[in-house]
Amino acid sequence: MDNLWPIILISISILVIIFIVIRHFPALAVLDADNIPEEKEQQIKEKIIKNRMARKFSFLNKFFGAIADWFNKLFNVIWSKLNDLQNIQKKQQEDRSLLGASLEEKNKILFSQADEFTKQENFEEAEKKLIEIISLDDKNFLAFLELGEVYHSEGKWQEAKQTLLYADKLAEVFPQKVTGSEVANLNYSLALINKELNDLDGAIDNLYKSLDIDQNNPRYLDLMLDLCIIKKDKGLALRFLDKIKEVNPANNNISKWEEEVREF
Repeated sequence: MDNLWPIILISISILVIIFIVIRHFPALAVLDADNIPEEKEQQIKEKIIKNRMARKFSFLNKFFGAIADWFNKLFNVIWSKLNDLQNIQKKQQEDRSLLGASLEEKNKILFSQADEFTKQENFEEAEKKLIEIISLDDKNFLAFLELGEVYHSEGKWQEAKQTLLYADKLAEVFPQKVTGSEVANLNYSLALINKELNDLDGAIDNLYKSLDIDQNNPRYLDLMLDLCIIKKDKGLALRFLDKIKEVNPANNNISKWEEEVREF
């Protein structure tokens, strides 16, 4: 099979050259030779002959056009098959890398692959890797946390919420396996999702949990103030606006927030 490729490529090149010549034949037949009077009569005769030949061989133009289209389709099919083969080989290589590995090593490899897919915004493949981790370790807090974030990125609010709530339960049952910052981030993500679902009270409850762990976190404070403004809770809004001025006085949104609160 390898020996046929050079022949195929040479054949394609020849066909393309012939195709180009045939397509440009009419153009060659109408070149202007008026600037050489003594050759004008001869050129007219040649034009007539060339035009006749072009008409006679015009079917070749269509023929080679069809050939070119056929080779283009064939190339696309071959290219697609090669990509499929590469993906299969990559999957087999990944599977071999997991053989004989400990659970910790497998999780590390799968997390790395999931992170790479997430960076590429290939959320479907990232989801598969995280579910594979969960199939190996159904109490893996980080796997559920990242899976919830993947669903969040896809705008699948209900799936994201249920996944993160399960991760929250795991954090309660196995507190020694999670850090405070992970729990705070989890509740921040839940707050964002509840905001999308118009559950403002739920979002505020989530943020209180985050702020209990990290009370000066600018992201948590900003979102809390936004929620207070949406709810038009002036007292709570002023409280968190003062907190933001204390923690992050350079925040560019402070003047905007002050104006919004004054309009309550």
